[in-house]
Amino acid sequence: MELISYIDLKNHLLSISDSKIRALFCTIYAAMAREGEVVRPRYGNNKPLQAEDIKPFENRIEITIHSEKSKRIKRTDKFGRLLEIPRSISVAPRLRVVPIYRNREAWLADIIEDFCIEKNSGPLFDYSTRWAEYQFKKWFPDIVSNRGSDKSGSSHTIHWLRAWRYSHYRRGSITGAVVDSKLASMLGGWVSSAVPEKFYDFTRIEDFHSVLENVF
Repeated sequence: MELISYIDLKNHLLSISDSKIRALFCTIYAAMAREGEVVRPRYGNNKPLQAEDIKPFENRIEITIHSEKSKRIKRTDKFGRLLEIPRSISVAPRLRVVPIYRNREAWLADIIEDFCIEKNSGPLFDYSTRWAEYQFKKWFPDIVSNRGSDKSGSSHTIHWLRAWRYSHYRRGSITGAVVDSKLASMLGGWVSSAVPEKFYDFTRIEDFHSVLENVF
């Protein structure tokens, strides 16, 4: 995967002329959301993110995300034997509330809140995941992902917004200090930090030169 710095991504998002697309990308990025948690999901009965799911406060907005992956179907027991009746198990909280603080990211909160006010109520992005993926390819043409056997570039590259957000938290680009992997994972709706740490953490030694200089 390829990392875009926080500043470069911010500038790119601000440069998008279509307010709806800009708000879509900013919402997915800010909430560290799966695309199916913001637009119409491929599977399941989740609704797209609603205007009512975004609450304004004096120094923040809160985005309530209805998790797309709160349950998993368990088909085998701990010994690998097939269960006669598959069981549904909870793997993540059904809802998570993600705060975006104005004192740190007014630009991001304003874009999301302004679009929410414009829509007033109901779904903010009543579109398919295919449409969202097309828009990402259109506005991020240089970002290509290899997934599975698709070496020419997966259509799921919009998922990179989620990956970048996680890495920006972990590198301290958002808050000015490194955010613990557990907290960053909770904000993104992961039960464990193992997956995002393996795939989405782009932390480098160079990120901590100033800290190391003051320690030794």
